[in-house]
Amino acid sequence: MVRHYLILLRTFWLGGLWASVYLVRPLLEHRGFFPQHGMEVLHVMDGLGLVCGAIMLLLARFSQPLQWRETPLQIMLVMMVLSLMYFALMPWWKLQMMMLHTISLLGLIWLMMAPAQVLVRDRRHG
Repeated sequence: MVRHYLILLRTFWLGGLWASVYLVRPLLEHRGFFPQHGMEVLHVMDGLGLVCGAIMLLLARFSQPLQWRETPLQIMLVMMVLSLMYFALMPWWKLQMMMLHTISLLGLIWLMMAPAQVLVRDRRHG
């Protein structure tokens, strides 16, 4: 049951991030609203991703002990740290965009490595 919530939260985080970076940003840039107004959308999505990551950690931790050496968990923790660093780069929007592209790439690696695992290995399925 927890695994389904983890998959849902990961889908929201990565889907929202990719949609805002690769769909919304180019559209706003084409219309002339980027970076003045477009960065607000990216700030919100990065913050929501950070919240999703924290909720995922809590859900995984309460369902079973976390294995800190597992790669999917480590990738998610790096993504959360980069999301925090995104806000530290607030005046430099081009650096923030590079940070979002890095988070998106790590998210793709995370998804390809563990499509159904997310953070914790399901004990019933090995």
